[in-house]
Amino acid sequence: MKRARASILLSVILCLCIIGIYACMVTEYNEKIIIIASADSDSSVSADAVEESSIEFVKKKSVIKAGTSYKFKAVKKGIEDNVTYSVNKPKYATVTAKGKLTAKRMGTVTLTARAGEYLTKVKIRIKPKGIVALDPGHSPKQKSGTEPNGPGSSVRKAKDNTGTCGVSTGVPEYKLTLILAEKMKKILTERGYKVVMTREDNNTAISCAERAKVANKAKADIFVRIHADGNTNHSISGASALYPTKANKYISRLSDKSKKLSLCVLDAMCGKSGAKKRGLFARDDLTGTNWAKMPVTLIEVGFMSNPSEDRKMKEDSYRNKLAEGMCDGIDDYFGY
Repeated sequence: MKRARASILLSVILCLCIIGIYACMVTEYNEKIIIIASADSDSSVSADAVEESSIEFVKKKSVIKAGTSYKFKAVKKGIEDNVTYSVNKPKYATVTAKGKLTAKRMGTVTLTARAGEYLTKVKIRIKPKGIVALDPGHSPKQKSGTEPNGPGSSVRKAKDNTGTCGVSTGVPEYKLTLILAEKMKKILTERGYKVVMTREDNNTAISCAERAKVANKAKADIFVRIHADGNTNHSISGASALYPTKANKYISRLSDKSKKLSLCVLDAMCGKSGAKKRGLFARDDLTGTNWAKMPVTLIEVGFMSNPSEDRKMKEDSYRNKLAEGMCDGIDDYFGY
């Protein structure tokens, strides 16, 4: 009798153990199902499929030059949704539905590729098309004394002067040139260039050689000097560009490129504004030009001594055309 009771008790204990183990297995399985369901609304997707779902770039770049394009490519895995692309700064770059990104201006952007709830990002640095140094000619304040006409020159010239003045408007040359340079800086920046100004106000005294040294320090690709003309003969009008010759003692090696730059800027400016084109003039006596280490041009946008042209150069709409034209010429020089 005792043996029978012990056998029954042992059987009950064994059954309880089996039931407990089964209950644990069911609970663990259910928890796994719940985890999968929380990761994806489709509860029929396996755990392995959830872990394998992804999107990643298989074709990308971290540095792009403004004015150029590059086709990025992202691929998806285990995702039904199509891949879409977007950039966080549309003013700096744009991207097509197929991932072709066009860099517009210097800066940093983030490109995002997305497929459903999954996404991947890449940060892109946009390099400038080129570095342009702009020199608004003259200033109301000048440094006293003289400076060498070029590196190592025994010939010395005044460090600067106030320039000419509008015969009808009374506008000084230094004000006109700064206004034009500021307009050009805005346009060129939007077009993807880095712009360096030799002066940004009318209160800074800076010599002609120091202007060139600002461009040199910035390692500018080109140096554009902006001026306006004057003459005792008030009937003379029109725009011109000055460049160094191959006989220049200081920068003869830059003559050809400087001539090309001068022609590009002058042609485009006159074409945009309708200004009379007087042509190119070779000059080797310009201090601000002789100290430059890159292609350089001095643009005379018109004669302030001509009453009609002086009044025209006071009009903001005409100034915009002069500035846009010079920027077009810079684009032409670089081949854009």
